[in-house]
Amino acid sequence: MKSPASKITAVVAQHNALVNARFSFAPMQMRLFIALLTRIDFNDEEFQPQFIPFEELLHSKSKKGGSSYEAIADMCRDITKFTVHIEELDEQTRKRKKKPVYLNRPLMAQADYHGEMGGVVASFNPLIMPYLLQLRESGNFTTAEVEQLHKLKSPYSLRIYFLLREYGDFGKRTMTLEQLRFALDIDENEYREFKNLKARVLDKAQDEIATTDIPFTYNVERSGRSAKSIIFSFPPTGTATIMTSIARPVWQQRLIESGVGNRSIATIEAQLSAGEYDEGYVEYVMHIVQSQFRKGKIKKPAGAIYKALVEKYLLEDYTASKKPRQLAKKELPQVTEKKAEVAFRLSEVREMYNNPGPYAQRQKRADTFEQHLQQIYLQDGFRIEKREQEDWLVKQG
Repeated sequence: MKSPASKITAVVAQHNALVNARFSFAPMQMRLFIALLTRIDFNDEEFQPQFIPFEELLHSKSKKGGSSYEAIADMCRDITKFTVHIEELDEQTRKRKKKPVYLNRPLMAQADYHGEMGGVVASFNPLIMPYLLQLRESGNFTTAEVEQLHKLKSPYSLRIYFLLREYGDFGKRTMTLEQLRFALDIDENEYREFKNLKARVLDKAQDEIATTDIPFTYNVERSGRSAKSIIFSFPPTGTATIMTSIARPVWQQRLIESGVGNRSIATIEAQLSAGEYDEGYVEYVMHIVQSQFRKGKIKKPAGAIYKALVEKYLLEDYTASKKPRQLAKKELPQVTEKKAEVAFRLSEVREMYNNPGPYAQRQKRADTFEQHLQQIYLQDGFRIEKREQEDWLVKQG
């Protein structure tokens, strides 16, 4: 179990299938959910029991006393029975299927009240791992700043906030009334008149979310007198997570487009600076891993690239590949040694532009591939060469 002083992340993430799943919280359950989210790191591979102080579970205006702690104990008992109605993911890609199949999954593995410790020990159920861990590999997730989530008091507001964040780059999301009721777990017999749902759910969420980074307005589409769809409008939030790609070295840009995260890139950069290998090794690893991925030998290329770089297990092969072959015949006259070059297949560069990794998806990219090529490669000294009937981007070292 991580200690009470364990690091709290500033940004949390959920798979989009969880964002759109059917479930609803009570307020204290919501606060426990957020508290656990903040203790997940992007590189975590499994859930660990976490210590959550009582203060994180009580409303800031709550009076601390016996009744408050009894409410926490009751919450611990109830939330272990909590299930989410969620889409089954593709086993290999962890993407949502074209024809959804819904499953009921328990959310929590444990939620234990520890009065002597002044908090709760809790952890998510392992069955939820595909929806909360290693999300870079699926590229199908939504992030939010914890600072923004703490402004929300209503569980409906939290759910609507994430539903809008999923469409943050577009500034608009339309949901039928049935879709909204499904996501918020509002039964058709609850708030049967739309005016009640509007007042108790939509307007309340609008007031709370107005203080966050994605304030929204909404319009109601009707069929006759009946409400059919809700059109949410809000300022696009993509600019909040922009990383300027032009300022990055090409090797970093290539790693980002392959789905490797910023923290991993920082580790790789430290190894490069220490002279443990050169940029040619980075390109060599990406070429090998992407080739294996296309053949179906690797399911998670970003993780394989990072592992091969930091553990350097392909370094010996790379070094050997750079050595000149021994000549069987008599030694030829010496020639001037060519400078090392960096070369990428143009087809691979285009493929990564068309299918960016999750971090590249949140960057401000060029509108066309030709502009991307100019900004990232040609301006950096690359040129296009034809080699064996195939176009390559080549730069002399």
